[in-house]
Amino acid sequence: MLAICVDPVEENAKVAQKLNLDFPILSDPEFKAIGAYHVLHEDAGTSSGFEDIARPAVFILDRDGVVRWSRLTDNWRVRVRSKTILEQLSVIP
Repeated sequence: MLAICVDPVEENAKVAQKLNLDFPILSDPEFKAIGAYHVLHEDAGTSSGFEDIARPAVFILDRDGVVRWSRLTDNWRVRVRSKTILEQLSVIP
């Protein structure tokens, strides 16, 4: 498991430590992975103004890197529930 966002490496490290995450948060300031997975939300209205961010998304890939399940939202405040992700993981070979 990993997370990808546009924030700098240092900020991601702080968030991971604060939330006691046991997976990495990767930094994608140039939107390469974010663009490749088509989750760029241009000019999103956030608390700090309008900026390009990644839409909340979850992708489950198999061992060969094939996307077996995904869920994207249009609202940056909406997240997929952990229960839903675990249910999907249990049915993917």
